[in-house]
Amino acid sequence: MHQKTLFPDNMPVDENTKMIGANLSLVFNKKNKNLVILKKNGVVIKRVDLSDKPAKKLLIIEAVELGATKYKLAEGLNISRQTIHNYIESKKRFGTEGLLGGYNPDMGKNLEEHRKRTQKNRIQGNKAVILAEERKAERIENEKKQLKLDFEFGVKEIPKEELPFNELHDWKETRFAGIFPYLIVLINKNQWVKLIFNHFGTAYKIFFVFLLMFARNIRSIEQLKNINRKEAGLILGFKKLPNVKGIWKWFYSASILQRSASLCKTFFKNQICCGLVNVFIWFTDGHLLPYSGKEKIHPGYYTQRRMMTPGQTNQVTCDTTGRIVDFEIQEGKGDL
Repeated sequence: MHQKTLFPDNMPVDENTKMIGANLSLVFNKKNKNLVILKKNGVVIKRVDLSDKPAKKLLIIEAVELGATKYKLAEGLNISRQTIHNYIESKKRFGTEGLLGGYNPDMGKNLEEHRKRTQKNRIQGNKAVILAEERKAERIENEKKQLKLDFEFGVKEIPKEELPFNELHDWKETRFAGIFPYLIVLINKNQWVKLIFNHFGTAYKIFFVFLLMFARNIRSIEQLKNINRKEAGLILGFKKLPNVKGIWKWFYSASILQRSASLCKTFFKNQICCGLVNVFIWFTDGHLLPYSGKEKIHPGYYTQRRMMTPGQTNQVTCDTTGRIVDFEIQEGKGDL
């Protein structure tokens, strides 16, 4: 009895896919033929830009080592079989250094001689310094982009007396000094204050209170009655925080504008445009926040109790480094 091949070499493919043997295939980008993906049994092995010659050489060597047929590989990449043979021989005699350096086997096996001959083709100078300068230039460019926030509601003018930190104070001791590192980063690096100003105008103050609550692990606005309102107000740039009733007024003056969705959209858009988060792979997860109040809201599945429970679903999307790309709170089970 003849057993069929599980993954035949002549699998149906489109015009952008080239089968190169051993269940390997080259998938070319429709718009840019220099971009190619090496796959085995449909699983991505490598992504390469063929305009990068060293990367192309490594792709060829790896494909051959995985069992690719040389003439099929040559046809797929539009090169000669002799070129592939030369790459293999260079790799065999001189290693990866010789392959990427273009060492010619006909000119001897002495690595030192080849290095001297190709020295003028290498990058001159301290490579660490060169790369550091490139990273610095990229960081400066990202910071320039950070300043160009695209606001849906235009630029809001805040009266001078309403601005935070509009008064000078002598040095004072405070138990809330730990909030300063958050403020420095948010104001200087993330343009957070500008973002809040342009969405909420003079109703921005509640967000400074939220920052205080986060930094001090204060779980509710009601717990703010236990803090020193004068010290907390000074550290946030105000003369003094109002009482809990006044803070609730700040809260409602901001929430009545109904701009939180636009705020999140602008913030996350800026994160992506400035390259602060990865856009290759995202992970999305949702967790139910149970509600036990008297209001009637939609239920969702509560995994801890294994039952439907009234509440809201907190959906968080992160990149591969764990940085938050987007978050949303939806009533009931949401539309995860």
